[in-house]
Amino acid sequence: MDIIIDIRHPADIDANPLSAGDNEVIAVAFFNLEQSLSQLHPEQSYLLYCDKGLMSRIQAQLMREKGFIKVGVFKPKL
Repeated sequence: MDIIIDIRHPADIDANPLSAGDNEVIAVAFFNLEQSLSQLHPEQSYLLYCDKGLMSRIQAQLMREKGFIKVGVFKPKL
């Protein structure tokens, strides 16, 4: 199962929490993600989420460069 990383600013997460069904959601603001990578397992499957998708794509690329293989962008169903 995928773990969704909500990389929005903490105020945005509080104002509009992400609903992701049965998937686990962890909140790691985009500006803290790189420092938090050591706490994540590089073989786990992760999906990143932000409001527009741009920051998710940028941070997913960063994770790939740091050795994470299964990384994508989460797009919630409307």
